[in-house]
Amino acid sequence: MAAKANSAVMDSDEFDDDFDIGIDTEIIAPKVDLRKKAKQRRLKAGEVDPVVAAESALKELTASFDVWMTDETQTLLSAWKSCEASGFGDEERNTLFRSTHDIKGQAATLGFPAAGQVAASLCALLDGVPPELLSRELVRQHVLAIRAIAQESRQNEPNALAERLAERLAQVTEEFIDSVH
Repeated sequence: MAAKANSAVMDSDEFDDDFDIGIDTEIIAPKVDLRKKAKQRRLKAGEVDPVVAAESALKELTASFDVWMTDETQTLLSAWKSCEASGFGDEERNTLFRSTHDIKGQAATLGFPAAGQVAASLCALLDGVPPELLSRELVRQHVLAIRAIAQESRQNEPNALAERLAERLAQVTEEFIDSVH
């Protein structure tokens, strides 16, 4: 199912790199140590360690991140459909940009970094191309890629296909932006 959903947003299975991740490859994500990011101080008697409290709060919130990502994706889809219906009018396009920008900023925190990369590419496209020259097909591919990544990826788990898709969309977008300038 994942390959089918993701392949709908890809024009080509050909990539210029020769880097291939095998099926038995293990990707190890480094653990974030909040202690290295906090100022160390002595705790008073009965005081809760702020790092422990932050890690606990983050762990509790993490359970909701996939729901938040789904909500952000639904907002994006709605904004895109409004753009399509209006012919990418200024107000609808601005709404699409804001929704995309939200995902760009939140996706990594929510555990979907590839969706954030695709959103960054879409932001660059929306910001860097005049409305009359905008490729609606390329916008559609970005929106569907974000949706597929959010649906088919597991939170905080590497997804090689999603990462390759994000890289390819970024490459195509950069080439498209260069071609219209």
